[in-house]
Amino acid sequence: MKLIQFLDREATESYSQVMLIAAISGMANSLLIGIINHATEAVANQEDLTQYFLLYMIAFALFLYGQWYAFERAILIIENAIFRVRTRLTGKVRQVELAFMEKMGANTLYGRLTQNDTLISQSIPMIVGNFQMFSLMVFSLLYLGYISPISFVMTLAAMGLGVMYFMTQSRFIKNSLQNVRQKEQIYFKSISHLVNGFKEIKVNQQKGRDLLQRIATVSTEAQDIKSAVRKRESRLWGFGRLFIYVLLPIVVFIVPNFSHEHAGNIFKISATLLFLIGPTTMLTNMIPLMNRVNMAIEDLFTLEQEMDETIAHAHQNELVDKARQNFQCIKIDNISFTYPSSKGTAFSAGPFNEEVHAGELLFIIGGNGSGKSTFLKLLTGLYYPNQGGLYLDNTLIDDSNYPYYRNLFSIIFTDFHLFDKFYGVADIDVEKVNYWLEKMRMQHKVKYQDDGFTSTDLSTGQRKRLAFIAAMLEDKPILVIDEFAADQDPQFRQYFYEELLGEVRDMGKTIIAVTHDDHYFHVADRVWKMDEGRIELHTASKET
Repeated sequence: MKLIQFLDREATESYSQVMLIAAISGMANSLLIGIINHATEAVANQEDLTQYFLLYMIAFALFLYGQWYAFERAILIIENAIFRVRTRLTGKVRQVELAFMEKMGANTLYGRLTQNDTLISQSIPMIVGNFQMFSLMVFSLLYLGYISPISFVMTLAAMGLGVMYFMTQSRFIKNSLQNVRQKEQIYFKSISHLVNGFKEIKVNQQKGRDLLQRIATVSTEAQDIKSAVRKRESRLWGFGRLFIYVLLPIVVFIVPNFSHEHAGNIFKISATLLFLIGPTTMLTNMIPLMNRVNMAIEDLFTLEQEMDETIAHAHQNELVDKARQNFQCIKIDNISFTYPSSKGTAFSAGPFNEEVHAGELLFIIGGNGSGKSTFLKLLTGLYYPNQGGLYLDNTLIDDSNYPYYRNLFSIIFTDFHLFDKFYGVADIDVEKVNYWLEKMRMQHKVKYQDDGFTSTDLSTGQRKRLAFIAAMLEDKPILVIDEFAADQDPQFRQYFYEELLGEVRDMGKTIIAVTHDDHYFHVADRVWKMDEGRIELHTASKET
């Protein structure tokens, strides 16, 4: 069972005590039916009932305490285990490579991280309750064997057939649920198109109708599978009671004709079988939930394995650590990159043989699809090259020191993310924040407060300016920006190119900027032109 594997891996304390107490609670519950049976027999014989009353109260107290204790401890153990997994996986999200994130997709990753552990957490009460019901069933069967071996064997045989039937149905349900999960991923992706593309849909009714049709089709397919699963599950729920009601007339009407001893205990046997209906029904009802819990745990294990396969095991490298404070040159030695593709020809970038010098202002130009963004991801270490290598001065950048190499850079890509606080910046200087707010002409729009900006609900261009301020506060030696000025007004664009970039370079920063603003190429120290995934032209600013 996946749940046991999950607890073995993640629980910080033993769950065997919880299982023992739950088993004792189930045993105490089964004792109640035995005490009641013998007490009713004592009433018929006009015997004293004091001892039965005391035994009943003791068994009841034991059952109640065991139930409360098992529930409390199980919730703590499993919630702590879920917390450990969630913390570890979110930590690994930071360590995985960009290619993994792009392939997985934000919606899929978010769903797998949140939906699975939520399902496991919500199932705790039912899992503990059903383990108690299982213990109750076991001890009730032992009691049944004590009063009537024939009824015990018949009941055990019937349950064995039931288990075989459950197993065959369970396989079908598990496979169907996996198909449902695939359909729901498509559904969530379509919903993200509906939300993120709201403006486009609002002005294009046909696009909206087509998207809704896609959502409806996927929803219908998922619903059809769910309906088939529910039908199978309803048969399981009914079967849990059915086999008891089929068994009752056999042991009540048929078996007494062949066994006198059995006939003498017919009331106790009937009461015990009727008592078994409750735990049997609960256990059969638990099967669909356990299928979902097992799938959720298996998916968490698979997700972590996928993450581990893409995480580079980095080790601190003194040369890289020192060089990032005072490097002279990044050498790009014959590196190239090809996007993985299962549909034939894939885009390739490179080979590149270039050098980036400390303290220079470098512009990269080129048409759409020329490979500029891919080159930046290679240069900043977000992509690993398929061949060739990067050298920081004379130090080869490899898997062991890539994470430390990346610390050279502050980046503002076209799909940048503006965080709510200045994460990664220690001892924030308020005067420095205010200085950059004025330099970026944002002092009348936002203020610094609680380690972040008072507002980020701004236009794209203004949010880029705030991202630039955050990059300056990080104080990294290299600043990489991709089409930063594209969303700025003409006045700020001129100020940005002709004044601000020069001031940042004079602070000792190396600036690498992708741009299409040909009016300002003269401010750069060098200009690289890209085409078809290669750098085709090198110019100095005076040549431009």
